[in-house]
Amino acid sequence: MAKKNSGFTIREEQLANALEITRQELDRIVQFFDSDPNDQWELKENDHFMYINKSLNDRIFSEHGAYAIAKYMDEKEKKSIWSRIKEFITKHKEKIRNSFISKKIQENSSSLTLRNNRHFLSKKDVVNILCTSPTRLNKAFDDIQRSDSPLELHTDFDDIDGVRHYSLAGFYRLSENLAKELTVKNRRSWCGAIEVVGKKTFKMIIDEETAQQKRIDSAMNAAKRRDGSRCQITNQKRDKYNKCNFVVHHIYSKEHYPHLAACQDNLITLAEAVHQEFHIWNGGFQKPCTVNHLIQFVNELHPDNYEVVLRLNKVKQMLDAQQPKFKAA
Repeated sequence: MAKKNSGFTIREEQLANALEITRQELDRIVQFFDSDPNDQWELKENDHFMYINKSLNDRIFSEHGAYAIAKYMDEKEKKSIWSRIKEFITKHKEKIRNSFISKKIQENSSSLTLRNNRHFLSKKDVVNILCTSPTRLNKAFDDIQRSDSPLELHTDFDDIDGVRHYSLAGFYRLSENLAKELTVKNRRSWCGAIEVVGKKTFKMIIDEETAQQKRIDSAMNAAKRRDGSRCQITNQKRDKYNKCNFVVHHIYSKEHYPHLAACQDNLITLAEAVHQEFHIWNGGFQKPCTVNHLIQFVNELHPDNYEVVLRLNKVKQMLDAQQPKFKAA
């Protein structure tokens, strides 16, 4: 169904504005198309337009339909609008293309990493965003390296944990090369728009990540105050005899349950040594953890602390109630 309707993207008000007429005038023109089945003018439902609300005659048009109306007006009306509608269709197609580029970036930016005050993307994400292949990307990279202005290591590209990454500046250089060198016109157009759309989209992503980190930091500080800067498993508190450090632990790990990362109920204060002990017991800091893992850890290694188990069971109930589709492991 989505494919069937995907060509209908021009709303009545957009088309009327592009033609510099009112929606009432547009309705009049559409009614003329329907008035004489024997003339050359024809608008077909599901070809030129489709109904959003048939009882109100509210339509959405395809490019084909917009051109049909423009051609009629160009021949029947006093002023020519053909060049204007062509310009509108071109800009309309650009907006839709740019929307798809932004969507593609948002879906393929999980590797975005800050390193030396630059944001880097993995080669895999770069390939996906540019809709190319690793081999073709390698060729673009080699072409740039043979130019008078090659990409610089640690500035435009780098290997992070053994994986090739490109900074956003390097990414835009690659897209610029592909925009010039690719043979297929729509692929050149896609890559040519990457930098403009990318700068807006990546700014949005980075700004949201910054805001989210501030929310997480605020929730962590509040959780530490709530817990009295005391380990909730061992009841340790820092004093002149016990100079332990404390950390705020995400009960449901923030990397794997990001929707709970800034939730204060999902946070608990632990002594740093206890925090490390838990993650080692659970298989490492990179392994997902949930409230069930922490409950099991307390039962096995700190079995005298019934109070924290009661608290963790309440946390489980609260977070499960807030997230009806969320199932703890």
